[in-house]
Amino acid sequence: MAGDTVSVVDEANAGNKVSGGVTGTVVQAGTIHRLILPRNRQAPPRPWQLPATVRGFAGRGESVKALDALLDADSAGSPVCLTLDGVAGVGKTALAVWWAHRVHHRFPDGALFAELGGHAPDAPRAPAVVLTSFLQAFGVTDEVIPREIGALTGLYRSVLGQRRVLVLLDNAADAGQVRPLLPGSQGSLVVVTSRNALNGLVVTEGARRLCLDVLEPADATALVTTVIGSDRATAEPAAVAELVRLCGRLPLALRVAASRIASRRHTRVADVVEDLAVAENRLDALRVAKDEATAVRTVFDWSYARLPAAEARLFRLLGLHPAPEFDANAAAAFAGTDPTAARRILDGLAESHMVEEIAHRRYRCHDLLHLYAASRAESDETATGRLCASAAGLSWYAQAATDADKLVFPAQPGPVADLGPVRHRLVVADRARAWTWLTTECSTLFAALKEAFKQELHQISLALAAGFRFLALQPGALWPVRLEAETYGLAAARAAGHRTAEAVFLRRRADTRQMLGHWCESDSDLREAAVLAVELGDSALRGEVLCGLGRNLKLQRRYAAAQACYEQALPLVRGVGTRYVEAVVECNLSQLSGFLGQHDRALAHAERELALRQEQGEPRGEGYAWHDLAVARQGLGWHEVAAEAGERSIAAYRAAVGADEYLARALETTAISLRHTGEHARAAEYLAEAKEIHDRYTE
Repeated sequence: MAGDTVSVVDEANAGNKVSGGVTGTVVQAGTIHRLILPRNRQAPPRPWQLPATVRGFAGRGESVKALDALLDADSAGSPVCLTLDGVAGVGKTALAVWWAHRVHHRFPDGALFAELGGHAPDAPRAPAVVLTSFLQAFGVTDEVIPREIGALTGLYRSVLGQRRVLVLLDNAADAGQVRPLLPGSQGSLVVVTSRNALNGLVVTEGARRLCLDVLEPADATALVTTVIGSDRATAEPAAVAELVRLCGRLPLALRVAASRIASRRHTRVADVVEDLAVAENRLDALRVAKDEATAVRTVFDWSYARLPAAEARLFRLLGLHPAPEFDANAAAAFAGTDPTAARRILDGLAESHMVEEIAHRRYRCHDLLHLYAASRAESDETATGRLCASAAGLSWYAQAATDADKLVFPAQPGPVADLGPVRHRLVVADRARAWTWLTTECSTLFAALKEAFKQELHQISLALAAGFRFLALQPGALWPVRLEAETYGLAAARAAGHRTAEAVFLRRRADTRQMLGHWCESDSDLREAAVLAVELGDSALRGEVLCGLGRNLKLQRRYAAAQACYEQALPLVRGVGTRYVEAVVECNLSQLSGFLGQHDRALAHAERELALRQEQGEPRGEGYAWHDLAVARQGLGWHEVAAEAGERSIAAYRAAVGADEYLARALETTAISLRHTGEHARAAEYLAEAKEIHDRYTE
């Protein structure tokens, strides 16, 4: 019955003694049984079952400190239970065994060990089997060991009641498997390892939990060096670093890869790196001949086999996701479910360490697990199922990028792509959130673009490529990414026969090449776009191309020629669409007029630009116009009203997102007029802020 107990009276405090033995009682299923335990005239057994400590154990300094602190915090009576959990192959057992050897002297009555088989080919070991072996280790004979689990647990806790014992339980399946194996008193310590987060033990038993992550880069390098030897590691430092990267700093993978090198005198680190470099072959390369139990794929197989059906399906479909990092909305798109259901399933996968939650509703799959998930999708899903899931997920990213782009650039049109319906759309409430989403997902969006192009999903590729224009407002180190994305977009437009999109991407790529200082390549793109504009009969597009040619000349400081291009463009774009391009033309004509000393013309263009920008209601655009107005007024010597315009520009840029570099220019311009009006303190403050922005962008 629930609450069954066992009471054993040992020789030291026996209440009733009989010839040759000691009596005790067992309360089992409502019946009191009398046990006679044989008198042992020798010293009681002191079991020592810990496995041999791991040779070449490296790293884990912070984890060891955490374990020591947890033990020291309860010096009067050590914590009943510590749990170590983490992804398969992360080194939980290695750390637990090494640390157990480190602290075993604090438990004078012995050390017990059991491999619970929670993630192994066979079924997990039953608690009754483990309890029986533990009791036998303390000399309890078979004839007095009960069969019922409640009685077994009670006897086990009675035997350990006056002892201080270290119990190491490796590879637990769940909290239910562990609970019967916990001592009843605080004198003993139980350390449990599991691929699952045993939160049930934390809640009901007060266990202390430590989750292991992959090794730090230095520790991972030290592990490889320990296995292959310092001479070989020192001879190929770059190859060792690449080996660490390809193994994802997962200890099991590192040991397997390093062992291949150590066991073969003529094998270089670079040879194994070459084997691992092909993603499709990496898991097969991370195995030791004739020892499949140590293969990375095998230990992942054991974890995958324990997953419920819904978790297994989502996990393998995540292998189709173009990058290891994702949020619940994207996971739902690939699985064809809703985000709420996806979050529930992801929580289960996180508990099993098949994925890791790295932020609110955002997850990451270890690189090797991501490759493994892809292989399971290949074997467990049909070809049609894989294609449909991948297309649905990539289409979701394309729609999300399109929606976010419209919020960041509300007045600027983009190429139209036919994405069809998506199951659910990304919800971004405002421009700031859209900007955050684009910057957070930048690398994933690029991976999605490459995958969509590879699968010849041209409409999806167009939409994804169009979403990268926000990188123009990012530091220059990211501009080559925008260039490559636009090149993919151009290729997709040509493959789809979408000539208008082809012209748009030629125009955009020309802009990016200008930003990178590639004048000739930019000019070539613009001239191709001009031919297309004439063939399409699109006068507005011709005006945009002229803007691009003018900007090319402007950036080369050929101001008069640039001014002529923009003057030709103005009548072609006047009144078109949102009038965004018209505002851009007025903006550039104002600046070019100022460069040429034509300050009255600069002021007139700036005033027309401001009216257009205010009509469009875009803070960054208004910031441009107020700044142009401030510069024009400065040119005329009107510093008081120039400073007023400068302040309006600063306020507009502060209200925008991704406008820091423009803000710095406005601060500098305004500081000049403030100095002329005698406001030196505020001028100095603005210049200091501008310097801080410039320093941040040039780090």
